[in-house]
Amino acid sequence: MNASDVRAGSMPSELGNKHDMKCTVCHTERIIKPNCTDCHELVHGTQLRNCTECHDAHNPMSNISSPRLEQFCSQCHSQQFEEFSTHHGRHANLKCVYCHNVHGQIEICTICHAPHSAELTYNDCLNCHPAHRPQEIEYPATVSNEQCAICHEAVNTELAQSSTRHSSLKCAYCHTTHKQIPECVDCHTPHTQSMTHNNDCTGCHPAHDPAVIELPADTARDICAACHEEVDARLRESDTKHNDLGCVYCHPEHRYLPTCESCHGSPHKDIYNVHEDYPECSQCHIDPHEVNNIVFTRE
Repeated sequence: MNASDVRAGSMPSELGNKHDMKCTVCHTERIIKPNCTDCHELVHGTQLRNCTECHDAHNPMSNISSPRLEQFCSQCHSQQFEEFSTHHGRHANLKCVYCHNVHGQIEICTICHAPHSAELTYNDCLNCHPAHRPQEIEYPATVSNEQCAICHEAVNTELAQSSTRHSSLKCAYCHTTHKQIPECVDCHTPHTQSMTHNNDCTGCHPAHDPAVIELPADTARDICAACHEEVDARLRESDTKHNDLGCVYCHPEHRYLPTCESCHGSPHKDIYNVHEDYPECSQCHIDPHEVNNIVFTRE
């Protein structure tokens, strides 16, 4: 390759990086101190004409001072600049040179940020956090529950101790992107057709341990009836005051069975010795959901 080829713009990348060619390619008898633009275009635009302010003429890609280029970074790094400047987070308030004091130098995240664990490397950080928009976490599907637990310890413990199939799943199975919460009905058939949102499900079922059912005081009766259809039917046909109550009035916790005395006391105490002869209410009132169906069991 001769000087004319280089000046024509056909310089190979290794020459552009190191200028590892004969001195006489640039320094001819006629040209003692050549202009960079004799071979190279003005890569950074017409605003930066004096290349040697940043580049060493004989090793142009080494130790380029970034502060001099700050306002021109976007001309070569438009994608990074857009990500950096248009996404929320403290990184957006920084200048490029805060992290890249020398061109091409990449600061390790842990210089500014405490790592989630001592074992995490820089590449581990980038697995989840894009460098120029780190709050938009994009973790791989293979991310371990242990890594999630570094920030979500309580949730991970609850999931691990769950007695349901949820405990066998990875966090990323349900949360494919960070902070994304799937709809329960994506996997589970709802109790009723009116249940369409997670609030309908998580009002009773904690997401990470769903078998521990917590019933709000305003739980609709048809929600319970979806699993207890026969009981609900008997109660509706009973024509008693019990039918006017919501299920959670008597069953504030799932599978909790109240005693009749907790509401009624001893209603027959003035009638000879009923409570002595029949100490258990269910001896006469066979079904608490159909209390008017009285059967005397005394022999």
